[in-house]
Amino acid sequence: MAQKRFEDNASITLGYWGIRGLAQPIRFLLVCAQVPFSELRLGVFRDGTLMGKAEEEQDWESVRVTLQVPFPNLPFLIDEGTTPPVKLTQSNAILRYLGRRFDFYGDSESEKTEIDVLQDEAYDFRNEIIKTAYAPQAEYLAAYDTFKKQTLPRYLNGFEAYLAEREHPEFFVGRRLSLVDFVLYELLWQTTQMVPGAITAANRSELYAFIQHFEAIPQISTYMQCDTYIRHPINSPWASFF
Repeated sequence: MAQKRFEDNASITLGYWGIRGLAQPIRFLLVCAQVPFSELRLGVFRDGTLMGKAEEEQDWESVRVTLQVPFPNLPFLIDEGTTPPVKLTQSNAILRYLGRRFDFYGDSESEKTEIDVLQDEAYDFRNEIIKTAYAPQAEYLAAYDTFKKQTLPRYLNGFEAYLAEREHPEFFVGRRLSLVDFVLYELLWQTTQMVPGAITAANRSELYAFIQHFEAIPQISTYMQCDTYIRHPINSPWASFF
């Protein structure tokens, strides 16, 4: 049975595997919005240990048939703080919904457009990370080498240059947090775990400063000390990079 974490007075429930994965930016957004939320963490026993793949699939199937959404998937979000309640899937759709609901979607139409572009670029980058992390063990070293030497510089240098041109480089858009900051922090942090030394004050100072600033946000720094915070695993246990 999935691990359930209930918060007092929570009208929002987030469902996902018991890993960081696609749900971590959503968790960060809700934390910064100071909105209590409950979680259903699938593939995790009540004691916190991870299930095997067959058990995980059974766990998901038991939940999937109850969701009553057009395209059952993970993550899913149920918001009972609205009338009628909102139920939705797809991580980007969830982030945009929460961005609108809690004011993390920019201050103008041009900023919303900028957020949309960056969100898509970020997910192109995420696809490359996932392709590498989930490469079969026999192919992982070659995939990792390509990722480190070719893919990583392309995306990190692009994001570095983007921040370097901004008046307020502590945020990717505007003068305050937007939904894309949660997405990009997570991907940049994952990169530092996969490729140590990829982002430092010496080689990519703007991205390094962005990470430091994000982690110093009071809600984030407090959350990172909570027992509900997932530092690892990043990916599913059968990934080559876990």
